[in-house]
Amino acid sequence: MRRRYVWLWSAFIFFFLLVPCRSLVVSTEAAADPAAKVKSDRSPGWEEDWKKTLDAARKEGKLHIYSVASGAVRGALSKAFVAKYGIQLEFITGRGPEFTAKISAERRANLYLADMHIGGSTTSTMEYKPKGFLAPLKPLIVLPEVSEAKIWYGGGLHFSDKERQYIACPILTASNNYLSVNTDLVKPGEIKSYKDLLNPKWKGRIIMNDPTVGGAGSRWFAVVADQFMGLDYMRSLASQEPVITREQRLQVESLARGKYAIAIGMQPDIQAEFVKYGSPIKTVVPEEGGWLGGGPGLIGYFDRAPHPNAAKIFANWFLSKEGQTLYSKTALAESARLDVPNDHIAREDRRIPGVKYFIGDDEDFLIKKTEYEHKWAKEIFGFLVK
Repeated sequence: MRRRYVWLWSAFIFFFLLVPCRSLVVSTEAAADPAAKVKSDRSPGWEEDWKKTLDAARKEGKLHIYSVASGAVRGALSKAFVAKYGIQLEFITGRGPEFTAKISAERRANLYLADMHIGGSTTSTMEYKPKGFLAPLKPLIVLPEVSEAKIWYGGGLHFSDKERQYIACPILTASNNYLSVNTDLVKPGEIKSYKDLLNPKWKGRIIMNDPTVGGAGSRWFAVVADQFMGLDYMRSLASQEPVITREQRLQVESLARGKYAIAIGMQPDIQAEFVKYGSPIKTVVPEEGGWLGGGPGLIGYFDRAPHPNAAKIFANWFLSKEGQTLYSKTALAESARLDVPNDHIAREDRRIPGVKYFIGDDEDFLIKKTEYEHKWAKEIFGFLVK
């Protein structure tokens, strides 16, 4: 009995000591393993990625941007960006063809000096991308306020290239003023559609910006022929014998004085000047629709950029509400971001709710645009050019 008592007591003590120890070990493992698993499975969030990129960008210290932007735009962007991030923006300015030649020469010398491009769609989409100068921009976009589709007009940030990766178009200003009338000669509602221009009463009373050379007239011709009315319509319009001119101020003045009743492709700033002083000119947006353009506000990323981290920070900032508000107010161009105010944009250059718009900065259209301008416009309207 005594031996049995000792054995039972020993077993009790052993059980008492062992179970809590085992319970402690199990509970510790249960607490440690899930945490370790979550940590190992979790990919870094955008905040962590952004911080690392910003630290690296500040070490790079600067960013080279090839741009056609105005001095006012360059100055405003530089001042704001260095104040926010401490990174210098170095702008290299010029025209599109000059940049193409410059970058080609640099590449032949195995030099990669450019980080970003801010300019028009023709140069970036039709020159830089085909020559292999650009790297995809879209993977650089990490800020939620930039990547979120609902904050952009049309349900997402527009890219002008076919791949929707290389050239972002954050500016979409409306070209509402391609068709204007003299209100003393054209009654309200008399011109609602492009078809109304074919009324015999307007024969010889239309003045058109020359569609056979680059500019507002050729852009109007390409957009309307391709997207809305077709080439047969253009042939019918040519039979109305519109007067063709390359003198942009003369075109607006002729409409204002009543020499002509209708004008196509007038220069917006000249028209605005005449309207300001009381000229009887009114813009008409035909029921077929209008078009949107990015102007010199498209942005691209060069391959083998010397400052890739600074480029990533700038791309996200430029496309953010802060960056777009600054650019929009300085360049007087309407941002495609729906949260950027547009009260500083002239009313005739704002997007009009309910109007069907075509985005002209698109690679497929730009390819066709060249043929429209260089072939069809000359073929249809060339006999009217004096």
